Amino acid sequence: MRGFLTLVAAVLVGTPAFAQLGTFPSGTDIWQTGTGAVPGLFVARQSPNLAPAAPAQPVSNQSTPTSWPSWYPQVPGTPVAGGTLVTGITVGAFYDDNIFATNTNRLHDWAFFARPEFTWVKQGQNYTVATDGFVEGREYARFSSENQINGSLGASFTVMPDNNTQVVGGARYIHSNLSRGASETVVTTAAGSQLLSTLFTHPVAYDEGLESIALNKRYGNWWSSLGAAGLEIEYQNPTIGSISGVTPLTGTSVDLGYADGAIGAINGRLGYVIMPLTSVFAEVAGNTRDWGVSYFNSNGYRLVAGLLFEQGPGARLKGEFWGGYMNQMYNGTTMSTVSSWTYGVSLAVIVTDNVTAVVEGRREAKEAALGLALLPSGALGASAATCNIDAAVCVSAIESSIGGRVDYRIARNVVVGGGVTYLEDDYQGALAFGRVDRTLSPLASVKYFATPNITLGFDYRNVAFSSGGGLAPPPFTSVGAVPYARNIYLFSMNARW
Repeated sequence: MRGFLTLVAAVLVGTPAFAQLGTFPSGTDIWQTGTGAVPGLFVARQSPNLAPAAPAQPVSNQSTPTSWPSWYPQVPGTPVAGGTLVTGITVGAFYDDNIFATNTNRLHDWAFFARPEFTWVKQGQNYTVATDGFVEGREYARFSSENQINGSLGASFTVMPDNNTQVVGGARYIHSNLSRGASETVVTTAAGSQLLSTLFTHPVAYDEGLESIALNKRYGNWWSSLGAAGLEIEYQNPTIGSISGVTPLTGTSVDLGYADGAIGAINGRLGYVIMPLTSVFAEVAGNTRDWGVSYFNSNGYRLVAGLLFEQGPGARLKGEFWGGYMNQMYNGTTMSTVSSWTYGVSLAVIVTDNVTAVVEGRREAKEAALGLALLPSGALGASAATCNIDAAVCVSAIESSIGGRVDYRIARNVVVGGGVTYLEDDYQGALAFGRVDRTLSPLASVKYFATPNITLGFDYRNVAFSSGGGLAPPPFTSVGAVPYARNIYLFSMNARW
C-alpha cells in the first residue's frame, strides 16, 4: 500500500493497465461515471489503497457524454437479457528494460499478455444497470517468476425514483499483483538501501473490494449529494529471494498483515448551478483507515470547495476540481498528524474537434512502513511494539499526484498522444528524516483504428524514481532509497464485437 506497498514503478501492472491501453470501456474506479475517451494517466502509479469516494454529482438524465468526440469506434454489441453485451480481447507484448526496478544490475525482459473482457449494460425508463469484467494472463520470456494472472468483476446501477432524485451505487472485486519497485519500504544490502519489493521471489498478489453508494438530489438550481464508499484489501505474504545475490535475508518471509485492512469514507456536498452544466459546490468528507496493525489506524476529514462541470449537449468540459483543507490523526506515537492543504482534479476537455486533453490529480494523507523489523514468528513485518522502538519505521505521509495528457487525431483513423505524470510522497515526522520520494513519468502513444472492431496501439512510458533525505545518525534507522529508472514499450491489438 502507499504508504505500505504502492505502485511506484509499475507501468503496466495494476488492474486497469491493459483496459486503458485499448478502447474497451472498462475501468476499476466504480465511483466514476462514464468511460474516458483517452487512456488513464496514472496506470503506472495507481495505489491499491487510494481513498474511495462516492459518485457525488448533480442529478442528470444524460447517460452518455454526448459532446465527446467519437474517435474511438463504438461497436453496436449484441442484445443479451434485455441489455447490450460488448465483448473484446486485448493481446500484445511489452518490453521492460529494468524488470526488477533496480538501481544497478538492470535486467530486461519481454512479456506477452492476453486479456479477454466484457461489458453488459441495460437501460430502462428510470434506471441503468451494468456489469463488466476481465481476466488477464501475462507470461515473461526470461523470468517466469513474474508470470501472473489478474482479473476483476464489477457491477453498478443508477436509479431515478423521480426527475430530481438519483441513487448511484456499485461494487467491484479485483485480483492483481504489485509491481517491482512498488514499496517505500527499504532494506540495506550490499547494493545500498534498496526498495524491498525488488527482492521478492514473486510480485506481491492482492485481493481488493470496492463499494460505493450515493443519493443525489436537485432543488431547482441547488443540488445535494450524500455518499459512502469502502475499500478492503488483503495481500499475500512474499518471500525475499536472491535476485541481487544471496544475503542474510534470502529466504525470509515478509508478513504484510500490517497492510491488510479497510478504508471507509462518507461525504456530503451542496452545490449551486451558476450556469448551464456548471456548478460551484462545498464538500465535507470524513474517513477512517483501519489496518491489520492498529498502530497505523487513523481518522480524518477534509473541507473543500470547487467547480463541477456536467456532461451534456454542447459541453466541451467535464469533471471537477476542488481545493481546501485536510486533517488526519493517527493512533501511533511516531505517526505525525497531517494538517495541510488538499486538492483534487479530474477534468476532460475538448480543445478542438481533433484535440482532447485530460488532467488528473489528488493530495491525501496516508501511512508508511519505511523499514520493517524481525517479528517473533521469524518474518519481517511491523507491530505496535516494533514501531514504538523504531525497529520498524512507522510514519504518516502526504501523497500528491498530478498529470496531464493531450490526444490529437492527426488522421481519420490515427490518434497520437503524449503527457506526463508526477507523484510525490512526503513522509512525516522525525523518524522519516526528511525523506521525500518523487517519480516523474513521461508517456506517449499511437492508436491506429484498423477497422471499426480492431485497434492497434503502441504505448511508451519512462519511469524515473528518486528519493531524497532519509539518512539518519546512529542509533536511528536510515530510510533513504536508491533511485531507479525504467523504460517500457508496449505493442497491443484490441478487438471488440
